[in-house]
Amino acid sequence: MKTIKTDITCRLDNLPWTFFHTKFVVALGITWILDAFEVVIVSVVLKSMSKSLGLTTFESSWLVSSFLLGALFGAFIFGYLADKYGRKKIFFITLLLYSLGTFLTGFANSFEVAILFRFITGLGLGGEFSAIHSAIDEFVPSRFRGRVDGFITASWNLGSVFASLTGLYLLSNLPEDKAWRYAFLFGGILALLIVFLRLFIPESPRWLISKGYIEKAEEIVKSLEKKYKVKPVKKECEIHIFEGSLKDSIKIILSKYRGRFLFGMALSFTILTTYYGFITILPLVITNQYNLPTTEIPKLLLYASFGGLLGGLVVSFLTDYLGRKITGTVIAMLSMMLSTFFLFSSDIYTTVFIYSFVAYSFASVAYVSAMEVYPSYLRATAIGILSVVGRISGVLAPPILTYLSQIDYKYSILGLSFFWLVGFLAFFIWSKFGIEAKGKSIEEIS
Repeated sequence: MKTIKTDITCRLDNLPWTFFHTKFVVALGITWILDAFEVVIVSVVLKSMSKSLGLTTFESSWLVSSFLLGALFGAFIFGYLADKYGRKKIFFITLLLYSLGTFLTGFANSFEVAILFRFITGLGLGGEFSAIHSAIDEFVPSRFRGRVDGFITASWNLGSVFASLTGLYLLSNLPEDKAWRYAFLFGGILALLIVFLRLFIPESPRWLISKGYIEKAEEIVKSLEKKYKVKPVKKECEIHIFEGSLKDSIKIILSKYRGRFLFGMALSFTILTTYYGFITILPLVITNQYNLPTTEIPKLLLYASFGGLLGGLVVSFLTDYLGRKITGTVIAMLSMMLSTFFLFSSDIYTTVFIYSFVAYSFASVAYVSAMEVYPSYLRATAIGILSVVGRISGVLAPPILTYLSQIDYKYSILGLSFFWLVGFLAFFIWSKFGIEAKGKSIEEIS
C-alpha cells in the first residue's frame, strides 16, 4: 500500500475549538437525536398505528423489525460507500433517505406499504451512523475528540425525551388515526430541514488524503487556519493511500486490526443488548414486579432519559480527562452492579434514574473507543460492520430477557447483568493490552 507524508493531519489537530467546529458537530451529531426520536416515537404511536391500519400483533412487531433490518443493511452498505466515495456525499444521501422514509410512513395505508417505508427509514438512518462518526472523528482536534463523541452520544436522550413529549402531545390533541401520521410527517420534515445545516460542511481532509486528493485537503485546512488566524505547525505524519475493494477492507480489518475489531464487537454488543433489553423489560417485566399501572411507563422512560443525558455529559468529559480505559472499565462494572438493584430495591423511580445515569452513559465512552482506532481509509467500513453486530444483538436481547422472565423474574435481571459483563471484560482486557487514545491523533492510534 502506498504512503505519503503530510502535515495536514497535524494541522487539523492543532486547530483551536472554533465556531466552525460547533456548527459542524451540531449539523452531523443531530443524527443521534433523530435516531432516538425514530426509535421512541414508534413505541409511542405503535398501538394507534396498528389499530388504524388493522394490523395483528405479529404484523405490528414487523413495523419495528423492518426498521432494524433496514438499519442493518444501511450501516454496512453506506459504511463501505463512505470509505469509497467520501463522507459528505453519503451523509446527504442517507439523511434524504431517512427523511423520505419516515415522511412517507405518515401516508401508509396498508401493512406492506408501511413495512417498505419503515425499511427505507432504517436504511437511511443506519447509513448515517458510519459516515457521520467517521467525519466527526476525522475532523475534530484530537484533544476534544472524546468529549465531543461522548456529548453527541448522550444527545440520544434528548431525542428520546423529545419523542415522548411529541407523541403524548399528538395523542392528547388529535384523533388516534391522525396522531401517528402527524408524528411521522413531523419527523420527515425535521430531517429535511437538517439537510440545509449540512450544506456548509466540507469533505473530511483525512479521507481526501487517504484517496490522494492532497490539494483539496490542503485547501480546506488552509481556509480554516486563515479564518481563525492559526499558525500552521511543522510536523508530518505518514498516511496510507488505499485503492482496494470492500473485500480488501474487510480482510485488513479481520487481520491487521483483529484485536480492535473484537473489542469493538464486544462494546457494540453490550451497548445495544443492555439498552434494548432494558427498555423492553422495564415496561413488560419490571413494572409488573413493582405492581405499577401502564400510565407510569412514560414517566419511568423520562426518568431514564434524563438520567442518561446527565450521565452521558459527565462521562464525555471523563473520557478526555481520565482516559478511555479507566472510564469504560469503571462504567461497565458499575452498570453490571446497579442492574442487580432491580432485584431488591423498593423505590423503582430512584433506581431507574441512578441505573440510567450510569448505564446509559456507557455509550459515551464505548463508541469513541471502538471507532477511533482505525485508519481513515477503512474507518466507515469498520463502523458499519460493528453497527450491524450491535443491531443484531439489539434485536435478540428483548426476546431473550423476556423469555428468562417467564421462568423467573430474577433470571431476566441476571441476564441483563451478563450483557454488562461482556462490556466489562472487553474494557478490562483492552486496558491491559489495548491503546489509550486519550489526546492522541488518529494517525498515532491507527
